[in-house]
Amino acid sequence: MRVAILGRTHWLLRTAELTAASGHKVALVATANAAPEYLADAGDFAALAKRHDAPFFNMPDVNGVEFVAALRAAKADIGISINWPTLIRQEACGSLAHGILNAHAGDLPRYRGNACPNWAIIKEESHIGLCVHAMDPNLLDAGPIFARTRLLLTDEVYITDVHAWMDKALPRLFLQAIDNVLLPGFRPEEQHAHGIRPLRTFPRRPEDGCIDWRMDSASIARLARASSRPFAGAFTQLEGKDRVTVWRAKVVHSDQDVLAVPGQIVGRGPSGGPMVACSEGVLEIEQGERESGEPLPIANRYRFSKSIAL
Repeated sequence: MRVAILGRTHWLLRTAELTAASGHKVALVATANAAPEYLADAGDFAALAKRHDAPFFNMPDVNGVEFVAALRAAKADIGISINWPTLIRQEACGSLAHGILNAHAGDLPRYRGNACPNWAIIKEESHIGLCVHAMDPNLLDAGPIFARTRLLLTDEVYITDVHAWMDKALPRLFLQAIDNVLLPGFRPEEQHAHGIRPLRTFPRRPEDGCIDWRMDSASIARLARASSRPFAGAFTQLEGKDRVTVWRAKVVHSDQDVLAVPGQIVGRGPSGGPMVACSEGVLEIEQGERESGEPLPIANRYRFSKSIAL
């Protein structure tokens, strides 16, 4: 099939190359501004278009007359999209014989919207879903599902691990979805048939990683896991001055209870990092980075506080 590539991220680049290597033709490439954590930008998509001798568009109005005409002129049979910043409406979706398939890192039909894997970690879900579905021109992440897979979540899984899993799973899942489109008798999974109330998730910003030590230790550990690389990291302040980024943290299970002010360092943890008192339980900062570059202290005269600086 002739495939239009619409969107952002290195996942879409890899998917486009796998699709082409599997015998399909890249018919058109369109992208928009990359987010800071993305591993690919508009230049990478321009190079993709050049390699496949396809027309290239940067930040087009995908719902405008000009771009819809370009889609039709490209004679694409189907579109694949990851992380396009706006809804793609009926004129654009309908200009391709098989519509546009979108990859969504959320367990549809429940998790719709932005930062779904991060929110799933924070909300202590059992797994993260990855779905390829047809774009609905009127509703976000609501079209029929053509392929899906999932990653089980444990207290050892960081958002870093989720992204590494997606590196491998997403391109293969897209190819499976395209194969399903061509499979005689295949029927996609209608989301409304589940009767599940959707949960609309919204973007997270770097300041949302601010640690409030009045939370319980398990909640702070989930915040650290959801905010770690490639994002800005969870963070706090040492003695109200030195910003500390927390890349890895873990709940410490001890044979004694602790009575301390939330944020107070209460000793050295099993991995050698400072143990910090929370409203309930104790957390070890397994990997942390001070803005000053100095090592993290472990003496109990030191305290962390809720940071107000970014």
